[in-house]
Amino acid sequence: MKSRLIIAAGFLTWVVIILSAFFVVQRPVAIIAIRGLTSLSGTILLAILFVSAGAGIGYFLLSRLKLEPVPSQRFIFSAGLGVGFLGLLGFGLAVFGLANAWVLVGLLIGILLWSRWMRLTSSAAEDLRSLWAQVTESVLSVPAWIRWFAFAFAFFSFLLALAPPIEAFDGLFYHLTVPSLWLQHGGLELMNMPHYWYPSLMESMFLWPLSLGLDSTPQLIHFAFGILCILLVLAWTHRLFGKRAAGWSIAIFLSMPSLPWLAAWAYTDLGLIFYSLGALFALSNWRESSNDRWLMLAGLMAGFAMGIKYTSFVLPLVIILLLIGWKRHDLRGLALSLLMFSGAALAAAFPWYLRNWIWMGNPFYPFVFGGPFWDGFRARWYSGAGTGIGWNLPEIFSLPLVTTLGVRDVNYSDGRIGPLYLVLLPLALWALWKRWKQQEPQRPSLAILCLFFLASALFWVLGVIQTDYLAQARLLWPGLIPLIPLMAVGITELDALDSSRLRLSFVFSVLAALTIFSSLLDFALLVAFRNPVMAAIGSETRQSYTARLQPKYAQALELVEQTRPDAYVYLLNEPRSYGMDRHVQPDAINDNLAHDFHIYKTNAELLAAWRSQGYTHVLASREVFAPDNQLVNELVPDYQVRLKELIGKLTKVGESSRGDYILFTIPQP
Repeated sequence: MKSRLIIAAGFLTWVVIILSAFFVVQRPVAIIAIRGLTSLSGTILLAILFVSAGAGIGYFLLSRLKLEPVPSQRFIFSAGLGVGFLGLLGFGLAVFGLANAWVLVGLLIGILLWSRWMRLTSSAAEDLRSLWAQVTESVLSVPAWIRWFAFAFAFFSFLLALAPPIEAFDGLFYHLTVPSLWLQHGGLELMNMPHYWYPSLMESMFLWPLSLGLDSTPQLIHFAFGILCILLVLAWTHRLFGKRAAGWSIAIFLSMPSLPWLAAWAYTDLGLIFYSLGALFALSNWRESSNDRWLMLAGLMAGFAMGIKYTSFVLPLVIILLLIGWKRHDLRGLALSLLMFSGAALAAAFPWYLRNWIWMGNPFYPFVFGGPFWDGFRARWYSGAGTGIGWNLPEIFSLPLVTTLGVRDVNYSDGRIGPLYLVLLPLALWALWKRWKQQEPQRPSLAILCLFFLASALFWVLGVIQTDYLAQARLLWPGLIPLIPLMAVGITELDALDSSRLRLSFVFSVLAALTIFSSLLDFALLVAFRNPVMAAIGSETRQSYTARLQPKYAQALELVEQTRPDAYVYLLNEPRSYGMDRHVQPDAINDNLAHDFHIYKTNAELLAAWRSQGYTHVLASREVFAPDNQLVNELVPDYQVRLKELIGKLTKVGESSRGDYILFTIPQP
């Protein structure tokens, strides 16, 4: 008996040794796939956990506000409200150095268990079924291609969101970099990087998965905001104009070619759109009810929007103007309404502005009052004043067409809005005039939607007049999306123009389907070329994926990796620093060298300053040597002469294979 056990144990040991050696050497694809699938599962599960925990918090907060929206609205508002609160919580933990994987994940699990104990999850499940019934009712009342296209867009966008976040420029620049720095430094530090001090609500949401090293989950969080935006547009359109218009609202939303593309990136635009639209929707609910607490929800949503981008200032301004217009004859009621809205908005937004006031002495840093690392040179460089279209009336009136075509957009791939918005504008105006003339009960909502669009468009146009840097259609999205309900009901009005000879509604449906299908096919091919699933499960390495799709940035990462671990690398004309495993100073607005030339009158002074700040290496992009910024010659007329002399004083230690980057060391005196 004993001998048999010894023989069996020996044979089992032999089997383990041989199989281990085989799998270590051969490394079958299945082993890599299992490891990759485990990581992918964690990425998806954490996104679900984050949104679910946020929804639980949102349901609790809505109950404390004593609001009773219809079930479909309750789920949407709760999810957005809750994840916004998680963003504030994450930032608070980061400030006090408590943001680590154990604390953050433990909190999410604890919140989810608490939500279940409070029976908030069962309420959410019931509301979700009600919302799904509303969506189903809406999509079944419009042509079938809308639901199939919507599913396809969501599917391909979801797949793209699973890939490593190496294509989204602003994600690599600051949306992922800023929360990574909070984790790396164990709190805030005085950073020479304007975007580090921008409102950071979405970045604070990204902090949660980044603490676990899951940097694709932020893309799924942004994707979730895209779904919430569509649901919010559908819910509002359904309430105003019925199920058929709600169904068409989905098609209009999806007609934007850049939308599914950006939804799969670690960006903030869809969060801003959601909170802006949510604030307006809550304001509409307040106007149509007697519950002033809707103003508090509108304020919280507006505050969250103010916590994402400075440009959101248009939102509270419009809401305050509407409140003044509606309550101008009731000064006491006006004061109370303004207090409820403004108090909630400030409560949700103040952490970012208070942070900047404490650290930088300017709540709006670096704008308005300036502050550390900022001066007139940088203000002029950043604004690009005088580079816009100016007060050229033909160019101003052609902006709708130019924006639709994307010919002037500085970020063309990010801001394609598609042709349907311009096509449907006459229908939206027709629908607006018809319903306003009939004095229907939707008047307050129509006023809210139109005034916000007009204010947003006005400020955007003024920006484009001043500087070419703001010629980005993406900045207009928060103001453009609210027009969708009017455009959708305008499509339903086409039935009135049908005749026995021409069914205009059918012709439009076919043309819209072909237009959106062309965008869908383009996006599907784009995703297929990237093959994100292979990268997500590790069958294609992150390095290979980066080199294939972002070869320039892959070279920058490779050169930085060649420096010693304690190196401090000064980047020239390269704002992106995410993934660089060294201490680096990014070139946030591509002015590091020009600004240094402006401050230090000789290269000897410049090198001495670099050494005193601890820099050991310089990574220079090719654009440094041939800057295309017209301000260079104006602000630094001797730029080329000084650059040539400076290069002679540095020691070249590496160059990328295509010559896009050069690595130098800073010699000691």
